Amino acid sequence: MAAKAKRESMKIVPPGKKKCVWMEAGVVSYKLCDNNYDCSTCVYDHGMQLKVARQKEAALAMPEGGGTEKFTETWVEKMLKLPSSQRKCRYMITGEIARKICPNNYECGNCAFDQIMQERLQAETNPVHATQEISGFDLAKDIYYHEGHTWARPEYGGRVRVGLDDFAQKLLGKLKRIEIPHIGHEVNQGDVGFKVRRNGDMAEVLSPIDGIVAHINEKLINNPGLINESPYEEGWLFIVEPTKLRKNLKELYYGEEAEKFTSEEKERLFAIANDDLRMAADGGISVDDLSKELKGENWKKVVKAFLRT
Repeated sequence: MAAKAKRESMKIVPPGKKKCVWMEAGVVSYKLCDNNYDCSTCVYDHGMQLKVARQKEAALAMPEGGGTEKFTETWVEKMLKLPSSQRKCRYMITGEIARKICPNNYECGNCAFDQIMQERLQAETNPVHATQEISGFDLAKDIYYHEGHTWARPEYGGRVRVGLDDFAQKLLGKLKRIEIPHIGHEVNQGDVGFKVRRNGDMAEVLSPIDGIVAHINEKLINNPGLINESPYEEGWLFIVEPTKLRKNLKELYYGEEAEKFTSEEKERLFAIANDDLRMAADGGISVDDLSKELKGENWKKVVKAFLRT
């Protein structure tokens, strides 16, 4: 009895946490969501989908009456076995709405209610859970970084929010204008995705991901300074419907790799400033001061080198 009570107590969902959809559907006994209910980029979900597929193949290959593996249904398949009145909408599972039953067999991409919720969520500024300073630059947690100093953050429904990192905004300095692609425009990872202007000078910036632009930050267009004040929150650029998400994410820096990349970029920046531009960037000058000192051709040269354009 004591052992059974212990097992049951372990299944309690801690305050502030949510059940994974695989637990909600009853496929697994205990698993909490640690990816903001974005199954399209969740390592656990990918692993479970693969496990179910393989075990289905193994079950079909076995003679009649043979043994079966533990997991032979996905969470969607399991949910669809429930009475329609018990099929919770994913926004009810996440706690964003109190009561909503899924009317669309969990095909969220074709659901009108999902589209309404996406529009509402996109308009909101997503908070950064944590930032850390690496070599004088802020890095936000749970964000993927491109070598051209843009970032990508997968969100609800598989869409991806895009912005400029702290390194780029400090290097570029105070911007006068940001030219963001229109809704419906296609962007490609490693190709020019948008442009910025400062004091008559223009710089091209690479897109960190492939996709179709679904939403743009109107506030940023009217107030480019947001990108300097809040590069990871208020200063985001646009949101895309990704076309090659898994492939793209493998080409980006994340976690410790992003930290190492930022440190190396800081050293390279100061080396160029000191050796090529003859600026005293040896610790006596900050990167903020450096961006103010860079003008004309020097600004274009340095920006081009670090934005990889």
